[in-house]
Amino acid sequence: MTTILQDLRYGLRMLAKKPGFTAVAVLTLALGISANSAIFSIINAVLLRPLPLKEPERIIKVWERSRNFQGTVSVPNLKDWREQNDVFTEIAIYQFGSVNLRGRDNPERAQVATVSPNFFNVLGVPPHLGRTFQANEDRAGRHRVVMLSDQMWQQNFGADPNIVGQNMQLGGEDFTIIGVMPPSFRFPLRSTELWVPVVYTAKQLIDRDEHFFFAVGRLKDGVTFEQAQEQMKTIAQRIEQQYPEVQAGRSVLLIPLQEEMVQNVRQTLLVLLGAVGCVLLIACTNVANLLLARAASRRKEVAIRTALGAGRGRLLRQLLTESMLLAVMGGALGLLMAKWGLDLLLALAANFLPRANEVSLDGRVVGFTLLLSVLTGIVFGLMPALNISKADVQASLKEGGGSGDGPQSHGLRSLLVVAEVALALVLLVGAGLMIKSFVRLQQTETGLQAQNVLTLSLALPEAKYRAPQTTSAFYAQLLGRIESLPGVETAGAINFLPLQRAGFNDRYLIEGPTPPPPGQEPVAEQRAITPDYFRVLGIPLVAGRFFNAQDNEQAASVAIINQTLARRSFAGQNPIGQRVRTFDSIWMTVVGVVGDVKQSGITRPIMPEIFVPTLQVAPSKFNETMARNMSLAVRTASDPMALLAAVRGAVKEIDPAQPIGNVKTMETVVAESVADRRLNMLLLGVFAAVALTLAITGIYSVMSYTATQSTREIGIRIALGAQASDVLKLIVGHGAVLSLIGVALGVVAALGLTRLMETLLYGVTATDPLTFVGVSALLMMVALVACYVPARRATKVDPMVALRYE
Repeated sequence: MTTILQDLRYGLRMLAKKPGFTAVAVLTLALGISANSAIFSIINAVLLRPLPLKEPERIIKVWERSRNFQGTVSVPNLKDWREQNDVFTEIAIYQFGSVNLRGRDNPERAQVATVSPNFFNVLGVPPHLGRTFQANEDRAGRHRVVMLSDQMWQQNFGADPNIVGQNMQLGGEDFTIIGVMPPSFRFPLRSTELWVPVVYTAKQLIDRDEHFFFAVGRLKDGVTFEQAQEQMKTIAQRIEQQYPEVQAGRSVLLIPLQEEMVQNVRQTLLVLLGAVGCVLLIACTNVANLLLARAASRRKEVAIRTALGAGRGRLLRQLLTESMLLAVMGGALGLLMAKWGLDLLLALAANFLPRANEVSLDGRVVGFTLLLSVLTGIVFGLMPALNISKADVQASLKEGGGSGDGPQSHGLRSLLVVAEVALALVLLVGAGLMIKSFVRLQQTETGLQAQNVLTLSLALPEAKYRAPQTTSAFYAQLLGRIESLPGVETAGAINFLPLQRAGFNDRYLIEGPTPPPPGQEPVAEQRAITPDYFRVLGIPLVAGRFFNAQDNEQAASVAIINQTLARRSFAGQNPIGQRVRTFDSIWMTVVGVVGDVKQSGITRPIMPEIFVPTLQVAPSKFNETMARNMSLAVRTASDPMALLAAVRGAVKEIDPAQPIGNVKTMETVVAESVADRRLNMLLLGVFAAVALTLAITGIYSVMSYTATQSTREIGIRIALGAQASDVLKLIVGHGAVLSLIGVALGVVAALGLTRLMETLLYGVTATDPLTFVGVSALLMMVALVACYVPARRATKVDPMVALRYE
């Protein structure tokens, strides 16, 4: 212990003697360690830490699956699953949406989950206060009970410990508060604020084609995931044989709940972890180069200690102690920087990062940072320590205190430069691909005109707007008032706005041709709209006409289709006047064809679409709930947000208790649809920029040190008649060779590693030649500049001074 303390004190004294060197080394390491700690803290919370549920590994998401469909389940199928399986203890269902909440001052919208009574039993989370739902509370009349999230309890009720038993008004009806969930429970969405029991409609109880619910089950003890998947497939086959018309080709897909929640971000996070790992390796090579340069000036010191009896092991321990001190200081500063960086990351990624509320710099992250610091100290300290500890004692003592450097140190520095350039190129190629991909995303036609459009959503309470005529009258009156506002050009409504990955799809048939076999019917997205919706978003009419006020419940049922459906189902025919139907509607006459719109997201393929007028919702698959929950789009002559107060006022004039939500411009909706891609590009770009800066700094420092060590040689060359251009070629040429080798190795590595990010790209391949050539040329150009500066300085050496140089 005494020897260790002695090494620590000596190491601190040596670092204090060179404050510039120490500061640069610590800051370099802190950059690499902070990036790794920040990304690891996200991976720890999202991928590694178990869900805050009881035995989360036994909780399984259950999907229905067919040739064209993977998604929600129907109640009759759920009933059969429950009765016929012996692998789950229970299967629960849920939906999520929003509900009107009577606030203290103004009406509010709250995020609500509608769940089966056994929902909390399946997830295994007891309430913080009160109780969860009972078995009979899914019956009409007994369903008006509600559970609060901790956030709702804190913000709306001041964390009142006596909240259980009090009433609150949801959707115009009184509900009794029966419990409060703990802060860690955020399911099915992080934004969920309330949970209420599901009440099935008569149609949902008998119609196997009514797919409106998500399902989650808990495996029994001793049952494996594979056993459960096999049995559920068998049950699905049995149901298919009983009900071939609606169940043909349908099966069941099981996915562990944790995997289901993170599968869309797993690859992104692993790519980012690889990127920050490269940054740290580059930082380590930079510090190793600094230590090698510093070691040259300490050769005499080491030689004297060796001559006085210090063994090589003792010297190695002392030198590694100094590098470990640097690493620990870098780790401490890196942890502080990681805290700042993590706050920024969460602010940018909170909307699409699952379990974002669980991300923190906890004990595991601190331990990771400490371990990383120790490994870093060993990595960058070992080579310089080994190099200097085996120096020739007699030769070092004869140097007379100079800072001579051996060929082995020179080779190590060259090797480190090559490694830096190769790693930097891998990161730069990845960033270049992401930038090019994002540019392609922004250039992709969405099919709509987003400028000067205000959007907002409304959810009319069933208690007040139970009759379809009441709902239609509300929206007709509201749109009329909004269109009369100064600055408003036109207004419309739709049940699902474009680019929000939300919708409702069903199988459809075309009148006339022989219908396809059961289970092979085409699928189309279905949307209910008001007559002026297409005009608001600038969606072009390709053929036929738009809807008008005469397309009401008394008129013949009509539909508008998009170009994709027209091409697939009416190739070589005129679709106008043809008839289509979904499996739960009457025949509808096609009166128009509109341009394709990226409804489900810019990166997703365009699906066939069927639009129906809101006044004819009843005969279509869109139920009354969808008719009540609509999104408004308002085209304005100037800034859309300037008209928000007037639009809000128009809503209050009709129904003072009706809140609005999701207020955004359409341009914001478009931007948010690619926000995850933008963040990926930004992060990789920042990491690549840091890597490039560190790599160029490393090249510059090595070339500068090489020029300094070669001062005597350069002086002799100049004295013998060498020109400045000859000196430039000597030094720049050496740096160029190292950079070329690094670029070549980096290209090989990038060709293999960038394939791992293929699914993150859009409109560009992982081996895009232009990106590889452009990045390689850029890196070489910057590397040559880094070599040129010290080379230029070396050409100004005075031969007389150089010949006296030691």
